[in-house]
Amino acid sequence: MRKGLFYLLFFIATPFLVAAQWNENYNDLKQYIQSQPNLNIDSSDFLSIYHNKELHYLYPLYKAFKQEQQLIKAQGRVNYYTDLKQSLAFLGDYTGILEIERMERVNASTDSIKKDIAKQGNPFDGAAFKDARRYVIEQCKNSRVVMIDEAHEKPQHRVFTQSLLVELYQNGFRYLALETLNPFPNASLKHMNLLTGHYTCEPLAGELVRWAITVGFKLIAYEDTVRSHTVNQREYQQANNINKILLADKEAKIIVHGGAAHLEEGASEDGRIPMAAYFKIISGIDPITVDQTNMTEGSNGNYGAIWFDKYAPTLNYASPMTPIKNGKPVDIFDYHLYDIYVYHPPTKYKNGRPSFYSMNELKKETAVQPIYKTLFFVQAFYENEYQEKHLGLAVPADQTYTTAIDGYYYLYLQKGRYELVYRDKHYKILGNKILVVE
Repeated sequence: MRKGLFYLLFFIATPFLVAAQWNENYNDLKQYIQSQPNLNIDSSDFLSIYHNKELHYLYPLYKAFKQEQQLIKAQGRVNYYTDLKQSLAFLGDYTGILEIERMERVNASTDSIKKDIAKQGNPFDGAAFKDARRYVIEQCKNSRVVMIDEAHEKPQHRVFTQSLLVELYQNGFRYLALETLNPFPNASLKHMNLLTGHYTCEPLAGELVRWAITVGFKLIAYEDTVRSHTVNQREYQQANNINKILLADKEAKIIVHGGAAHLEEGASEDGRIPMAAYFKIISGIDPITVDQTNMTEGSNGNYGAIWFDKYAPTLNYASPMTPIKNGKPVDIFDYHLYDIYVYHPPTKYKNGRPSFYSMNELKKETAVQPIYKTLFFVQAFYENEYQEKHLGLAVPADQTYTTAIDGYYYLYLQKGRYELVYRDKHYKILGNKILVVE
């Protein structure tokens, strides 16, 4: 299937997928907020987790519930739902993300896509599946630059990159360049907080940063700081910023983690030249590029999502895998824009929360009793990062408004000491206590 057709079909709707259910507490919050007449909501055209210069993780939902139609009118339905999915990722509401992806494909026929997929047949016939973590490490250990992509609303992609860090460090990698990192002088690149970056305020992205610092990586911000730049100027500047590290350190080995489209190795039909393609020209280095997004549930659009629902149930794998055929990773779209492709299996849930929040069993499921009548949202902050006076700058180790059947909230936390914070629907702190995870 040609790339142009793929993007053309990105937001065509489909009844092919089984409808999911919205999180019960998401609906509860929506009804409650819509009944509140005097909420102080700003008039910007986008959703943001920042409010009054602090992190406010429920605020983008308030805005979405109160201003949905005007936001859609201002920025378009596609951008609105992109914002909303990313807002839910910050909150840990993964089922809501999948529901929005289904909503984006609800009303139009997709018969031609399903026929095309059936005509192509199973792309995995004859393929051997290799553990993706081991395969990526083996392929990258002798390279100077490895680039790994993510979908900003799919936190499991950050978990996969985190799982590579120790062994890549052992193979000489010392720099971790994250697109999300704050590129301005006020950045906090040695300690995790609001000023570290934007997507790093999502708990699993925050854990990726903390883990990298602990292992010994130097964090590199490579985002373009000139807002007036065109798309291609931005891509070029990102590539140039990464190359500066190589010029300054002749022994440098760099892991780059960024948004999917930036890491494609070829130009697109609309004339966009991705950062990775510019990097190859500027540096003379052909990086190892790793795609995680096409073969994840929801994929990068309608075609990939339908493909995933058709073939993923036939694969019996519980962890990320790389399918190999004829000695090369399988590229289901035949675009040849990456070197390695990672398949993420359908998400499994326990007590309402995706299993990937355990970070490959690094974190332990921890029950939180609902001790307040108006409790809605729970957060756990590392004790050494918690400061009551500056709580709005701290990024939680985990947080959720999802409750299990037993009424408890379940957080995923490493061994250690935490400050547990209880909040109501207005984000008001009801109380806090020390939590020790053994």
